[in-house]
Amino acid sequence: MVKNDSALCCCEYINQEGERSHLLGFFCDCEALDEAADRLFTLRGVNSGICSTIMSTVEDRLRVPWVGGAKKVSFDAFLGVLAPPFTIILGSISWTWCFVTYLIIVPVFLFSVHTFIRNSAIPENSGNGTLLPQPKKYPRSLFYLTWLIMSIISLLLVYYTQVINYLKISAYENLLLMFLGVFSCTCMYLVRELSCAGFDMPDNSEDEDEVIESGAWRICSDCKSKVPRQASHCKTCDACYLLRDHHCLWLDTCISCFNDRWFVVGVCVGVGALFYGAQITLTCVCHPALLNLHITTVLYPASCHNAFIDAMAGLSTSGAFYCLLLGTCLSGVALQQLVCIAGGVRLREYRYRRNLPGGASLWSWKTAFSNWIHFWWR
Repeated sequence: MVKNDSALCCCEYINQEGERSHLLGFFCDCEALDEAADRLFTLRGVNSGICSTIMSTVEDRLRVPWVGGAKKVSFDAFLGVLAPPFTIILGSISWTWCFVTYLIIVPVFLFSVHTFIRNSAIPENSGNGTLLPQPKKYPRSLFYLTWLIMSIISLLLVYYTQVINYLKISAYENLLLMFLGVFSCTCMYLVRELSCAGFDMPDNSEDEDEVIESGAWRICSDCKSKVPRQASHCKTCDACYLLRDHHCLWLDTCISCFNDRWFVVGVCVGVGALFYGAQITLTCVCHPALLNLHITTVLYPASCHNAFIDAMAGLSTSGAFYCLLLGTCLSGVALQQLVCIAGGVRLREYRYRRNLPGGASLWSWKTAFSNWIHFWWR
């Protein structure tokens, strides 16, 4: 067994057997894969043990070159990196493939991956021997975050390598699009940085007992920590947050009173950036026409019969539809947040009320304005 890995090059690593391996040997020396192939060719079944061994070997060999040895990359993160560029390329083939990709393949794929991740949740303290139902702890996955980051990178690459080549976008349009995109990404970065879990109790134990007895603080039933009365436990982060709204899978962090305003602003600006990017892309690829409004005129794609005439047009059109898909989903998130703000409730409270018999009403027009004021200037 190799114990000293100080001499490893950037493409070498110590595998799960304790042996020195190289990234170029990814498809080599896998007895489980050889046995599975042999069983398939001889029309014999492949049992679950062989499949588990193959998956374990693949996860161990899935690495990227790094100083001091190749670093291991989780399979879900690797899947999130590959999916967005593959989606854009698949949707650039033709109109049929574009609609099938963004209306069927992507939703089904995301739903399947999300269901698989959720079903892998295990009961907490499952080894205590009790038959009583235990609360589930949901696993954290980098699939959603890597998908989001890689989607942004892929769209930027398509924009600056394909759409810009049409030479129809003015400097002001490009500047506005970049401002909206950078501002939205900055807000999302602040959402992750300002996510705050944990609380400071009074210094001496007498004050702690008094605070607990007063009802201002309580003992969390999940993590057994002393938390404020308005804090709630996140089963994914395995921590308590003050005035928690929900756990955002795509940012892999919880939305609470510390970062909720940045989240709402980032989502709303992101919706504008995605739809604006789709609009200027389609007006470059397609034949545009002017739409006269009361206050201004805007361009819209009138005829798109040349949308897939070549690779540049196909990638640009596919990127635009990818923006429309993301913008539509993000619009639902923004609308949900705006309704909850107007109702003066958190998203988790809204979901709880929605499941009550009769579905309790969230808000009225009389209180919506005051709730908005309280949210932004609390």
